[in-house]
Amino acid sequence: CGVATGLWYFSAEAMWHYEGYGTPRWMDAQMWNMNTRAEHAVMVTFFHWGLHGWIPYTVVGALIAILSYRRGFPMSMRFTMYPLIGEMVYGILGDMIEILSILCTIFGVCTSLGLGAMQINKGMVRLDRGTYLGKDYNGCTGAELPGVACEGNTGMEEDRTVQICIIIGITLLATASIVMGLKK
Repeated sequence: CGVATGLWYFSAEAMWHYEGYGTPRWMDAQMWNMNTRAEHAVMVTFFHWGLHGWIPYTVVGALIAILSYRRGFPMSMRFTMYPLIGEMVYGILGDMIEILSILCTIFGVCTSLGLGAMQINKGMVRLDRGTYLGKDYNGCTGAELPGVACEGNTGMEEDRTVQICIIIGITLLATASIVMGLKK
């Protein structure tokens, strides 16, 4: 869980690599021109979000599919360990595997939901203030000092209370979607 949120949140990663934050070794002006830096920034981003980011999902999915199709096991995480622990998947060890997989899924979804709420909150603040190129344009009174944020049209702030409301709203929408089902 969380690849989509990560891709959305870190979609500017290539720009981050291009600008060279953290003083990477490819910022040497004598060795790297702007075009080479851009190519390298995109290459590093593809490396971070490319094939190896999806391998864990693929391995687990393929393992569940093979054991379900070939051996007739239910599609459950405990049976992915059947080749290693055999009949113990039916006992307490299998139950522990199920509990661990459920907890990992919950923590992954909660992390993604929290990151997504932070992103939505920051985006709403930027839209409210009319932020463009680091400068606020909406809700400014008189001459603003550099680095001073304007109030915006509605005065929205980046706040935990707003983020909690966003999480509640997303949870209610997801719950309503699940309750309505596919037929409606």
